[in-house]
Amino acid sequence: MMIKLRLSIFSAIIVSSFTLIGCSEVKTGKSSGSTAITNHSVQHVEESKPTTLAIDREYDFTYIEDFSEEKRALYEDYLSNGNNNSLKLFTPEEMVLIMMNLIFEHNFDKLYEITYNNNQLPDKGIFIEEYINYLLDEQIQDYLMYRYYDSISLNKDTSTESIAVVQLEIIFGSSHYGKTFALLKENSIWKVDLYNYLKEKKAKSEEK
Repeated sequence: MMIKLRLSIFSAIIVSSFTLIGCSEVKTGKSSGSTAITNHSVQHVEESKPTTLAIDREYDFTYIEDFSEEKRALYEDYLSNGNNNSLKLFTPEEMVLIMMNLIFEHNFDKLYEITYNNNQLPDKGIFIEEYINYLLDEQIQDYLMYRYYDSISLNKDTSTESIAVVQLEIIFGSSHYGKTFALLKENSIWKVDLYNYLKEKKAKSEEK
């Protein structure tokens, strides 16, 4: 599926509170302007202001540029040969960076493969169509927003043996911004729990 997107300048949303993308069976408290996680759903709250971000074409950026040579080779093997076993050695943090890379490459087939299934995912064609319609624009903005991220880490307070909560952070002057992702292990691979959030975005769009 060929998608033509304007890649010169994007209007991005700066997120001033951590945003959780898809999670289940994690319990935290709820406070004003925060994300509340319940057993089966995520409440997504944003405080934002518009800004403009542009791609620097003089710099061939990739989210996996800090991977070791071994990990880069495993990633390329996965892209070239579809060898899912190559992903088993990646940490939750590395899987988030792989996801961000796949977003910018518009590699929706591979994005589908690293999305947590739990017998909930629709057929790949339907998933890709819904993803493009309801989530792609936001995640392109995230790609641009966090391409110069300052840190990526596992939140040990909210992570468990079966769920990894990864925080991607960037600092602009005195301001800190973050994006939070939940991953669950499936067939020994950490996968992003993306579809629950996609369903919420679709439901909100259909309510309008």
